[in-house]
Amino acid sequence: MKHSDAVKEHVHELFDDLLKITDNKYPFHVNLTRQKDESYHVGINCSYQQKMLASNSDDKNLYKALARGVDSMRTQIIRKSDKLKAS
Repeated sequence: MKHSDAVKEHVHELFDDLLKITDNKYPFHVNLTRQKDESYHVGINCSYQQKMLASNSDDKNLYKALARGVDSMRTQIIRKSDKLKAS
């Protein structure tokens, strides 16, 4: 997939919320792949509080795949954070 400023900007906008939630302390690794059937696969990994979190999403629209992946990661981080606060 070619590097695109529009995709880069969209990724930064989506991750801005995640970075605020995590206080920008944990790195996120994003893998964007274009599949043979013209769909996109988005994989996001993060080691949050020494726990590995992963999110995968597929869609024909790259932006929808990114949004689903980030939303899933946000949900996982919030749940993990709530569990840590409760203990």
